[in-house]
Amino acid sequence: MSVPGPEIPSSVSPARELERPPVVRRVLPNGLTLLVLEDHANPLVAFHAVVRTGSATEGKFYGSGISHVVEHMLFKGTARRPVGAVEQEARSYGGTTQGFTTYDTTSYQAVVNQEYWSQAADLLVDALFSPSMDPEEFRKEQQVVLRELKMRRDDPEQVAWDLLFENAYRVHPYRAPIIGHEPILSRLTRDDIVEYHRSHYLPNRVVIGVAGDVEAEGVIQRMEELTSRIQPGSVEIPVVPEEPQPVSPREVTEEVEAAHGIVTVGFPGVPLTDPDLYALDLLAWILGGGRGSRLDLALKETGIVHSVSCSNYTPSSKGLFVVQMRMDPERMEKALQELRARLDETRRSPFTPAEVEAARRALLLDYVADRQAVGAEASDLAAFETLVGDPHFAARYIEEVQRVDLKDLQRVAARYLDLERATTIRLLPRGTASILRPSSARPASKPAVEKRTLPSGLRLLLREDHRVPLVTFQLSMLGGVRYETERTNGISLLTTRMLLRGTGRRSAEEIIGLVRQMGGELSPVSGRNSVGLTLAVVSSELPRAADLLGELILEPAFPEEELEKERRLALAALKASEEDPFPWGMRRLAASLFTVHPYRLDPAGNPDSLASLKREDLARFYRRILDPKEMVVAVIGDFKRQELLDRLRPLLEKLPPPQGGSFPIAPEPPLGGQRERREVSGRKEGLILIGFPGIRVTDPRVPHLDLIETILSGGAGRLFTEVRERRGLAYTVGAFGVHGVDPGSFILYAVTEPAQLETVRQALIDEARRLGAAPVPPEEFHRAQQGLLGARRVARQTQAALASQASLDELYGLGFDSSDRYEAAVKEATPQQIQELARAVLDPQRCVVLLGQPKEESRAANEASGELAEAAGKK
Repeated sequence: MSVPGPEIPSSVSPARELERPPVVRRVLPNGLTLLVLEDHANPLVAFHAVVRTGSATEGKFYGSGISHVVEHMLFKGTARRPVGAVEQEARSYGGTTQGFTTYDTTSYQAVVNQEYWSQAADLLVDALFSPSMDPEEFRKEQQVVLRELKMRRDDPEQVAWDLLFENAYRVHPYRAPIIGHEPILSRLTRDDIVEYHRSHYLPNRVVIGVAGDVEAEGVIQRMEELTSRIQPGSVEIPVVPEEPQPVSPREVTEEVEAAHGIVTVGFPGVPLTDPDLYALDLLAWILGGGRGSRLDLALKETGIVHSVSCSNYTPSSKGLFVVQMRMDPERMEKALQELRARLDETRRSPFTPAEVEAARRALLLDYVADRQAVGAEASDLAAFETLVGDPHFAARYIEEVQRVDLKDLQRVAARYLDLERATTIRLLPRGTASILRPSSARPASKPAVEKRTLPSGLRLLLREDHRVPLVTFQLSMLGGVRYETERTNGISLLTTRMLLRGTGRRSAEEIIGLVRQMGGELSPVSGRNSVGLTLAVVSSELPRAADLLGELILEPAFPEEELEKERRLALAALKASEEDPFPWGMRRLAASLFTVHPYRLDPAGNPDSLASLKREDLARFYRRILDPKEMVVAVIGDFKRQELLDRLRPLLEKLPPPQGGSFPIAPEPPLGGQRERREVSGRKEGLILIGFPGIRVTDPRVPHLDLIETILSGGAGRLFTEVRERRGLAYTVGAFGVHGVDPGSFILYAVTEPAQLETVRQALIDEARRLGAAPVPPEEFHRAQQGLLGARRVARQTQAALASQASLDELYGLGFDSSDRYEAAVKEATPQQIQELARAVLDPQRCVVLLGQPKEESRAANEASGELAEAAGKK
């Protein structure tokens, strides 16, 4: 009864616009959404109910398949109808009933003779909202589902489907099968399904579509009568994690009981609401839509495979574009090689108008033929209202497919058919795995980074990557707040911005014009420990881009009129940041956490220093930090290494030695005791920041401290779960680390009601203590490891992110290739190491607490503090 795919069309295309028949939509007082389509062609009426819950939204029951179990139980008796009566009654109305569960929804359908529609409406409402969940029936159905699960294991294609989702999704709940995992499913009790039904089967979570030989107003009146006493309930919106993009191919090979080999390849796809849906559905048909499709001709007609198909699965979250093949096991690797060749050809070669038009017509026929019945009409109404908010989505879908052109198809083929992000499942008949050649696994295609050190000491990091015609340059050099004083605070920010404001050869306008001509992006970077530039251009503009980068580094002019523009912008940004609670709070926290080290200063500067800095100050500062030995230039993208070296080397070898000497940096003394700072903010909410002394970026414990951040932060983190979800004390809560060339900081934060500041403060401290008091449980620790690795990989997908990370790692002494060591450290970390580090860093006796309060609350807090002090003095 559970279905692996969504209740949506696979792909369609019209010769004319589809009619949008009048649909009456009514939201009843209890929140139930009702959609009625009058279709008097046949004396039949269909009811289709969609509940907004599926296997991906099961919360604490995730992996149990409880949505599917409840689906089985719904027609097994109600408070008014004994076991067996529901299906017998439906049959007496000339009707059929069925239910099905997907990742996102659970649906129920009844189709009856027209004269019994009113009775059928009563039957459906009763079953939906008042099932008896008979204990004996539950035990029977639980065994039925367990047998169904075992049957899936005997179906090689279902095994392939489950393995595909388990491996293509690493964090999203789509990775668990809809039917659940046997151990968790076996532990379900009747109390569990009663609780789940009570919390999810609420009228404000249900959409009912009605289609057939009825009068809309009569249906609405009847449904209002039947549901008038059913009350809405509070709905907990599930937090579904976003699945990170794969950073490399994933492959799984297993032996199963099967007559043939099966290969299933899944590419990261799109959700139902994505505009690329329409082109991808057409692409699926062109590639694998039966006889005469591209893959059929290349693989099946040539005898390499016995069958091949292609589909575009688009649920509520990102789906998968899937190719599946059956073949004799000894032909599996040949089939994969041919598939990869054909997909690569599809990405590069144009489509023909004839094949696109043929696909449109064939898919329109399939789609319209399937939707001539009232059951399909009712299903479309309810499903599309639920999934996309538009009961007419079927008509819109057909119109949008008609608009897809050859360029759209070529674009989605190039974008989505990326074998470097594919998940490949191989299933072999038992005893045949040895036929796979050891060399069949595809070699890793991650391009290597080459490091070149020029005679001046400047380090070049080069990585060729020809997947996209783009080149990114990243200049990183030591600088930033660490090299500033109270008088020069903000000089790093102004200096890097002024590099774009004019050179000895070009004005600011000419630099901007050149970048626009190249279709490029140029931006300055300034932080706590470094400064730099990022320049990205299409690869055909590489020569001009390299020349421009050299010019910006070697010939900045720092023109006075441009400095005044940047000064105004910096002061305006600084003033605006006072309206944001986090910059406002972090500015004050840093000034208390660091007393002598430059980290006490704001990277954005302060009003006095920004106003007083002169052109000569910026030029002098730049000459001091322009040290080739403390500079790294990373270049990643579509270039030929030797040609780029020949272009860059003459430019960068002209760098002069630094002038002006080194920067004296005062070490921060150890923090003794807990400091508190109360500040009056201009906001209505209260802010709490707790800062602990941190560690250096070169400290081998950085991956462990990042794991602590992951354990505490995010929607599944301890702070969110305890402080916001369980106790409802804060709007926003979390933690983050700020690592530096010198020891940085680790911050806990929360935004809350002013009256709750002290309670939240203690809650944050309690969670910090708890992390150091006992090891993190294995399951929670594993989630944190995978969450940190996934987030880091997602953040490093672009050339700009990779270039920035590599150049900074090299600049700070970690080595440009430290990323692999970082991941290994995360994977090898233990809960005991995390506990030990938490005790060392998250010490409540060594921290600074900043409390930001509205003016009225601050006065009350000060008065309370005065009364306590007075009482203590009398004692």
